[in-house]
Amino acid sequence: MRIRTAKQRAQRIDLYYFTRAYGLRRWRRGLSIALPVAVILWIGGVAAAGNRKPYSAGPVSRAHAFAEPRCEMCHRTVAAPQPGQPVPARADSANRLFRQHTTDGACLTCHEAPAHAANQTTPPTCATCHRDHQGRVELSKTDDRFCVACHGELHTTHGEPRVAKAIDAFPSRHPEFAAVRPGAADPGRIKFNHAVHLKDGLRGPSGPETLMCATCHRPEIVRTVTHPKRLPATALMAPVSYRQQCARCHPLFFDERIAEQAPHDVPEKVRPFVRQALAAYIQRNPTALAAADDVRRRVPLNFPRPVEPPARTPQEWVTRRVAFDERILWNKTCAECHERASTADAGLPIYEKSNITRQWMPRAAFDHAPHSMVTCESCHAARGSAKTSDVLLPKQAVCATCHAPSKGAESRCFECHRYHDWTQARPVAAAYTLREFK
Repeated sequence: MRIRTAKQRAQRIDLYYFTRAYGLRRWRRGLSIALPVAVILWIGGVAAAGNRKPYSAGPVSRAHAFAEPRCEMCHRTVAAPQPGQPVPARADSANRLFRQHTTDGACLTCHEAPAHAANQTTPPTCATCHRDHQGRVELSKTDDRFCVACHGELHTTHGEPRVAKAIDAFPSRHPEFAAVRPGAADPGRIKFNHAVHLKDGLRGPSGPETLMCATCHRPEIVRTVTHPKRLPATALMAPVSYRQQCARCHPLFFDERIAEQAPHDVPEKVRPFVRQALAAYIQRNPTALAAADDVRRRVPLNFPRPVEPPARTPQEWVTRRVAFDERILWNKTCAECHERASTADAGLPIYEKSNITRQWMPRAAFDHAPHSMVTCESCHAARGSAKTSDVLLPKQAVCATCHAPSKGAESRCFECHRYHDWTQARPVAAAYTLREFK
């Protein structure tokens, strides 16, 4: 029987096994060298072919997709232009570095966007809010966190902030709309009762009729159709005017014998029109001096003319009728809608200006077209409004019926708020040629 000691057994073990590669270790070492080399060669080959996708941060937005193969279009050093100065031309080739962060100057080469606010303390750069290389998205759809970063605790260089503090997304902690907060009132000075005009069987010029919201309020088309499949954009409601909405049911007749209506204008222009119309009538009909008036519905029946002896001259006839016709106009016809402020020296009334609000929320954007599937009264409580001072705009809770993260409709800040005043934009100075995008 052979007996081996521990020392003899230990001599069978290769004490330098770690210095030589065997099996899996050999493959692992080879792959750890071969794969990086292959990647470097691949990147070098793709770069030599002019393809920059391997070192791109990701696909650019839909609007910038045409320039995606040209990184130097955006990633270059260009100083932002001063207000009132033309946009600088593109930089030379020495500045075309795809590793260079995009500057405001590069953005303003194509987008002459006005400043976000004139009194902002720390003006954000374009890339602060508009993050590209996030896929084929719209850069204008900014994430709420960028808005809240500044508007959560807003500071200005001068004056108080004129916008409400925004702490979270709509509607969770969004402040109530200023136009419908408690105590808010319509500044308009036109006497109007929505409840009366929405009654069934209202007397119209051709008999009983029922008015609808769309009878008077129609969206205003703000752009023309440039494509046969594209609908016109309808934003705010078109302004209400006497000629378009009121004249059909509220004519300005002032005399039983005159078929014309008085102009819808200030009393200083109405008076000479009335006098001239009566003078022309009596000149054509001289026998009317002694003729009795017919009872017609051109003027209100509750304003009977006084019983007087026949006029002796056309001038006397005109003077009498002007005095009575003005009494109807100033005290009945015009006063039906307009509030009288005072009386001028010539005895003419001075009425309050209409002061109809054109846009209730000037810092927000709204388009009626996407909301056309719901009835007007779903958002505007007009049927129960009997006072001119009622503000019929919907409250925040009404909008949150659809516009909330849990409801599906877009509810981020950009949906309603615009951060650039595009009315202050200037024409862009072209800096590229078509050859550079081939």
